[in-house]
Amino acid sequence: MRQRLPLLIGLTLLAIAIVVGSYEIADGIRNRNQNNVITVTGSAKQDIVSDYAIWDFSVASQSASAAEAAKALETWTAQTNAFLKSHGVQAGELTVQPIATSAVTQGANNKVVGFQLTRSFEVRSGRVGAVAAIAEASSQLLKDGVPFSAQPLQYVSTKLGSIRAGLLARAVRDAQDRAKVLTAATGGKVGALRGVDVSPFQVTSPNSTEVSDYGVYDTSTLRKEVTAVVNVTFALS
Repeated sequence: MRQRLPLLIGLTLLAIAIVVGSYEIADGIRNRNQNNVITVTGSAKQDIVSDYAIWDFSVASQSASAAEAAKALETWTAQTNAFLKSHGVQAGELTVQPIATSAVTQGANNKVVGFQLTRSFEVRSGRVGAVAAIAEASSQLLKDGVPFSAQPLQYVSTKLGSIRAGLLARAVRDAQDRAKVLTAATGGKVGALRGVDVSPFQVTSPNSTEVSDYGVYDTSTLRKEVTAVVNVTFALS
């Protein structure tokens, strides 16, 4: 029995080594299969027309007396409201902010020499053409002596959500087509999809080259181009 003990121990160690080796070989095969992939960038574009407009503007007055500044602003606010009403701005489309007041100072001691009062307005509407026409006609306020200041008209789309899925599907198919071209050159085949990394959508003016890692949303043009970009990983067979 004592003579057989070393033999039994040796056989046991050999069996353990075979089992461990089998696990290592299997793990190596799994790792090799996991690395046997290709990652390709795909993209898709779609032209859209903005269906919503935002126009911000303000009227300001300044005088040595707060009361005088308030009286002037009241007059100019009335003129502005009359202009907007005459050009068809509807009540639900217009937001008028409370008056913002600031003191005008001068000198090292910041002596108060006057007061500036500002009233801000905002028009938001799905009547894009109408808002654009009103903004174009607003120079009349300046001709009438109203100290009017306006921001550029903003064009936005409320329907981006409805086209996202379709754009992403097209971008993935584009990536798959590119992967097939690349693998065909080496005799390989594209297998199952392993993963998709979606980049932020880029909403730009037509034919723009502007791109940002955080996404772009250009509001300066009525017509826009929406671009979806994806990085897709496929297994190779």
